[in-house]
Amino acid sequence: MKRRLQNDQENRYGLELTNNSKTSWAFSMPRDKTCVMATSICKKVCYGNGIRYQSAGQKTKRERNFRTVELLLERGGPELLAQNLLALIDQVRPSDWLCASIMGEKTKTPFTVRIHDLGDFHEVAYVKAWLIAAKERPFCKLWFYTRSFLEPELFEALTELAALPNCQGWLSIDTENFEAGLLAYAQEPGVWKLALLQQERTQVEELLPDLIETARTKELVSFPVHHGGRHVEPVVAPGLYTCPAVVGIYKLESNASKLRPCQACSFCLP
Repeated sequence: MKRRLQNDQENRYGLELTNNSKTSWAFSMPRDKTCVMATSICKKVCYGNGIRYQSAGQKTKRERNFRTVELLLERGGPELLAQNLLALIDQVRPSDWLCASIMGEKTKTPFTVRIHDLGDFHEVAYVKAWLIAAKERPFCKLWFYTRSFLEPELFEALTELAALPNCQGWLSIDTENFEAGLLAYAQEPGVWKLALLQQERTQVEELLPDLIETARTKELVSFPVHHGGRHVEPVVAPGLYTCPAVVGIYKLESNASKLRPCQACSFCLP
């Protein structure tokens, strides 16, 4: 009985990265508990609605990550959570990392972790934990997309994280939070970039002039929405970069020793 209770506790808590065929390593959290500023559009078309993300195993991992994050923050604040995030990051270092760091060279495959394949930043203490971890591992490239910029305290903390040289933050926008996104982008020049959740052309055409005028070079990416196994027609405009993995230019890669699409493209990376 005692051993079974111990096993139950071990299964209940723990942090885990996922290794998917688009981004490589990523940390995920449950959307219903962490996407505190998701728009109705985001909720409706989120790729997390897909079958791959709805499996019992995937849901269990995300829920376990969330429970563990909350427990560690309660017991020891951002510092304790950061220690555990560092251990997680260290587990997925490329095999040639040590040699490359000694020789001052790059690893054969980039050392990257996407913060939130699913989920978002839901509280300031959680952001601070990632800030500590990112500073401690400057050789690991981190990137994230967020809608939590609508909450002032979260935006302040996230801006500090996004400003790190090994981290890139993207303000995730659509027709509902578009104006707020542009304001946030303008507040911190050189820190944030803009990621457009692109719906049908007729729904975003009115936004494009302001987007193109506001965004600086290489700071605007578009992710065409998927419907029924196909993506909507990508909008073509000066300065607007469309995610090549979404439209099939970069193929998904299951071989862990090869570059994943996000690593090969690297547009969104710091």
